Amino acid sequence: MKCPVDKTDTLSRIALIEGLPAMQCSNCGGVWVDSNAYLAWRKGSGEAESPKSAEIKIDPAWDVDELKLCPNSGRIMGRYKILADTDFHLDRCGHCNGIWFDKNEWDALIELGLRDKINEFFTRPWQDEIRTSEARNHMDNLYLEKFGADDYEYIQKVREWMKDHPKRGMLLAYLQASDPYKI
Repeated sequence: MKCPVDKTDTLSRIALIEGLPAMQCSNCGGVWVDSNAYLAWRKGSGEAESPKSAEIKIDPAWDVDELKLCPNSGRIMGRYKILADTDFHLDRCGHCNGIWFDKNEWDALIELGLRDKINEFFTRPWQDEIRTSEARNHMDNLYLEKFGADDYEYIQKVREWMKDHPKRGMLLAYLQASDPYKI
């Protein structure tokens, strides 16, 4: 098998974690995991990993500039974003469903408590949630920039207060009127 990064025959068998066979590149440190092996390991492991904070202390190799070829099928692998507002991606073959982890990406998933969710990363709901979160964060930053920190915090409190207020329509009309006392 050829490494998708080095493009040399440098993949050798390892046990990524007890009971999970994988192939690792001796040059770049990347790891190839067969989808069926991962699913069998997940079924057999029985222990669920607890969620952890989104802060990553391990530095995965996120600076990949080119698409990768699947070491199993030779086809171009798709890149899937793992976390919002980061460049953390995993590469997955759409033909054989195998997954490529660049150096330290598996360790980062363990640190984040996400090693049991790998198959979810490649689903539409996971990817949609990332896009929604990134759009929200982008708008939040824009409002913060336009309003300033104090005004933005204040208007967020007013918005929350008005959200389910029984007289919301009247409150909005009052706020929008140039002279709310004029008949």
